[in-house]
Amino acid sequence: MMKGKDLQAKIRLTSNEKEAANRAEVTALLIRAGYRVYRPEADCYGEDLILRTPKGELRPVQLKARPEVDWKRYQSLWMLFPGPQTSNGRKWFLVPHDEFYEWTKDKHGHATGWKEAWSYPYVSKELGQFLDKFALNSQ
Repeated sequence: MMKGKDLQAKIRLTSNEKEAANRAEVTALLIRAGYRVYRPEADCYGEDLILRTPKGELRPVQLKARPEVDWKRYQSLWMLFPGPQTSNGRKWFLVPHDEFYEWTKDKHGHATGWKEAWSYPYVSKELGQFLDKFALNSQ
């Protein structure tokens, strides 16, 4: 019988399973941080979640597995995604898309692959420095 890390190494989650696991993980974190979390009945206009902040503000949120901006799809939303896994777990970032988009455009807008959208494969050191102020544990 496999245990612990051996079992984790053998399990390959589908994208739907990863999304469900991420949603469960971050929902627990948000609730502990004083947010109220709502799930729209239909996934429309990029809204995966609606958050009521501890101060009472409502935020429409797009949940992603990694950092991404897309002006046509996510304008005016908040982006919610995890940082890298560490021995202490991982940080989650809740960042206004439009501010993140402008920062990304300044960095990558000249690239041949830029089409008003950009996806990061991971949180680099430079990106992490920008995102630190949006880490859920620092809000």
